[in-house]
Amino acid sequence: MIIGPVRRRLLGAAATVSAGVLLAACGGSGAASSQGTASGGTSGGGGPGTTAASPTASPTPTEMTTSQYVAAVATIDRPVSAALSAVATGGSKARLNAAATALQTAAGRLDAVAAPAEAAQDTQDLSQKLKTLAGDLQSLAQGQDSDGNPVCAAASPAVQAGKAGSLAALSTQLKAMAAAGHPAGITVPSFPKQQKRSLSTGTYLRDTDRSGNGRLTIENGGDGDAVITLTRSGSRSFAVYIRKNGSYTVRGVRDGTYTVYFTTGSDWDSGRKGFTSGCAYQKFDDTLKFTTKYTSTQIEYTTYTLSLYAVVGGTARTSDVPPGQFPAP
Repeated sequence: MIIGPVRRRLLGAAATVSAGVLLAACGGSGAASSQGTASGGTSGGGGPGTTAASPTASPTPTEMTTSQYVAAVATIDRPVSAALSAVATGGSKARLNAAATALQTAAGRLDAVAAPAEAAQDTQDLSQKLKTLAGDLQSLAQGQDSDGNPVCAAASPAVQAGKAGSLAALSTQLKAMAAAGHPAGITVPSFPKQQKRSLSTGTYLRDTDRSGNGRLTIENGGDGDAVITLTRSGSRSFAVYIRKNGSYTVRGVRDGTYTVYFTTGSDWDSGRKGFTSGCAYQKFDDTLKFTTKYTSTQIEYTTYTLSLYAVVGGTARTSDVPPGQFPAP
């Protein structure tokens, strides 16, 4: 049997006019006349009067010199560099969020800098790239990459952050600013690379009692390595590793009805017990029932072959399983 399977100015003016009207509405008392004179307003005919003060334009920030600019930008160097280093040396949800906050704060400081004309565009670009990277780090903390795709549960946050296109874009921007003579001074650390760890086909990640007679052959013709886990009555019986294009026969399967789960992907992390890249979690909709029958001359037992890829004539259906509900090996 083969079973086959992812205004500020406008507001200021309004406030001033309102104040002038309030003073005039106070009537012809000496106090009102005195306040009106103090604000510079007079009226003809000998009666008291007031004139609303004209709104004052906000001063335009003075453009910084190159040395002032470099000093101002230098204030973001240490917090940003430290935050990125913390992620690179041991990423976690807390560190990802902390780094995102540090980058957003730095971007806000840059937005307030009166950069010299020759550095204005670079400053805007740096601010935007910091914001973009901050957003990607927040997404990773929530278990998603920059495109909104789920990240493997066993994936290293440091590796995932290092793969972000926004990190590469930040590095490029920093190099361009340094070459233009107005460096930001931020240090982007080295991040760990994606690994390609694997186990040998037939390696048992869980192996309880295999004292039966049943046999289960597993053929993995998919795009990645796989781990097949069989459960009986809600308990995990065994889990075995099958490399891409590999095949293995489990012997000694005890009688009973089993549910078959399998996870596929690349780079198996034995510590986290999962694939760190390209992971998928599924199960076969049909269960496997193993039985043994003894006669006077022979023993009849059940054998199955599972194909982890579509095959002609295959009738088995599979369903996706939420990572949190997948039985760890």
